[in-house]
Amino acid sequence: MLDHTMLKEDFVENYKFSTPEAIEEALKAGKLKQTAFGMGCFWGPDSKFGGMPGVVQTRVGYAGASTLEPSYREIKGHAEVVRVIYDSDQISYRDLLGNFDSWIVHDRKQGQYRQILFVFDPEQKQVSEELVQTIGMENSPEVIEGGKQNSYFWDAEDYHQKYRLRRNNDLVSLAERDFGSRWDEHLYFTKLNSTDRKGFSLAQWLKKLSPEMQKAYRIG
Repeated sequence: MLDHTMLKEDFVENYKFSTPEAIEEALKAGKLKQTAFGMGCFWGPDSKFGGMPGVVQTRVGYAGASTLEPSYREIKGHAEVVRVIYDSDQISYRDLLGNFDSWIVHDRKQGQYRQILFVFDPEQKQVSEELVQTIGMENSPEVIEGGKQNSYFWDAEDYHQKYRLRRNNDLVSLAERDFGSRWDEHLYFTKLNSTDRKGFSLAQWLKKLSPEMQKAYRIG
């Protein structure tokens, strides 16, 4: 689904907000935007969206049903989703979606792996409508508007967050030491978790971390 061809350079200096607290406040103030996607297993989309220029934070979790407090073991009708917070001065919702044809639903899965677009503002709604018109209702993912109960986002368990990085135990220990318990909500780790780094310079992101963490990342 993620057929992105963006080659824009992605530099640390392009970002105004990096810490979880700053990102949270900027989102509340309307300086950043959010959206969410249901695309099957959430680990892959988490990594791929995180590497896109203008994306400041990704979180995986559950949404799509009205039931409360879902979990991985008891998902209660929700889908696995990735929540994306982005700077619309650097990337548009249209850019996040990429090629409309890549969103054609060939296998209409049900349950936790179903495909959904969650839209949170008029621009996202308009673009989602353009997508449906282009590829056809029968081929389109479900669209759920933000503000409805079934659009509420529930964070997944810690072991799902930044799953690719969490396999590196040394890096995680150092990240918790240097960045605190919310390290996986930080801009730097959103980027370093990426596996699809188009326009992404790994070296210039790593140099913002301690030499010890850089070594752990490379070894891991």
